[in-house]
Amino acid sequence: MPCCPRLMPVFVLPAVALVAFAAPVPKVAVVPISPTNAAQVRVLDEVDRRADRITRGPGKGELTVLDRTAGAEVLDENTLRPLRKPVKDAHPITLATSPDGKLVAWTERNKTTYTVFRTDTDKSFDIELKDDPDHAAFSPDSKLLAIGSTFWDPRAEGAGHTEVRLFDATGKLLRTLARSGAGSAKPVFSPDGKTLAVSNRNYEPRLFDVATGKLLHVLDKKMTQEVAFSPDGKVLATAHVDGTLALWDTATGKELRSAASGCKELYSVDWSPKGDVLVTSGRQGPIVLWEPGRLAKLKELDAPAWVIQARFVSDGTRFITSSALDLSAKSGRKFTIWGLPNNK
Repeated sequence: MPCCPRLMPVFVLPAVALVAFAAPVPKVAVVPISPTNAAQVRVLDEVDRRADRITRGPGKGELTVLDRTAGAEVLDENTLRPLRKPVKDAHPITLATSPDGKLVAWTERNKTTYTVFRTDTDKSFDIELKDDPDHAAFSPDSKLLAIGSTFWDPRAEGAGHTEVRLFDATGKLLRTLARSGAGSAKPVFSPDGKTLAVSNRNYEPRLFDVATGKLLHVLDKKMTQEVAFSPDGKVLATAHVDGTLALWDTATGKELRSAASGCKELYSVDWSPKGDVLVTSGRQGPIVLWEPGRLAKLKELDAPAWVIQARFVSDGTRFITSSALDLSAKSGRKFTIWGLPNNK
């Protein structure tokens, strides 16, 4: 019988050598947006999608988006791929998720209740407010739920009051905070959970001590849309109906500085994770990146007529805006992803 030809090593060895000495694929460094590179920020991508509100979390690398028509959905913050729906068989108009992801609270149109759903037990309960529900927020430790509501007095146009109530995770009322004039209230906890800021569409924002419910400060500027604490909790940024961005010392309640955003109405304000950049958006004006120390504009970005939300992702490398082409917010709805060219 003839011998087997010895050809196999000739073909195997070169293949092994190619794998062993293949050049590694170089990695491109992904860096956060900062005051030194903000001028380079540009559009990275656009996605046809509606959203009235974008919040980070509840999980790492996740965003929760809420559209009052389509409902709520949790997305991957890097790909914007849908991951899950936090609320089933409901159409929330406001929604809050606890940082630990175990609680979801929402209200629906024409209701006076907030529903709280426990994801770990698949059980829910209702909190009766009696007044018109506003926005809600969970504390950083997920143990408290702040819910705003507004009573509109039918006897006089524009009359009534707004108040915020604090509940524990079982729905037990702990305390009711001091009332202000009628408007849409948005409660926001400080990063350490000790202070609660409450914005009011018609009146001044307020700061409360969470442990006691004591009113700490009334900030001296009316008609606030969104408020946001700096990552260290020492400064509160407020977006105002007249287009002004203001910064406040949370310890004293004193204004640190303010500036015109260029928008006819400012809707949204958010801090980068390091606290060294602010982003604002609103109606009929630019999206602006700010250096908070001097409240100086780092970059103005051309924007559609209506940009209701601007949110940094968790690592600060990009931010996402939700916009529409017209003020009715019905046409050209989209997400725009902004960042540095190398972060794409």
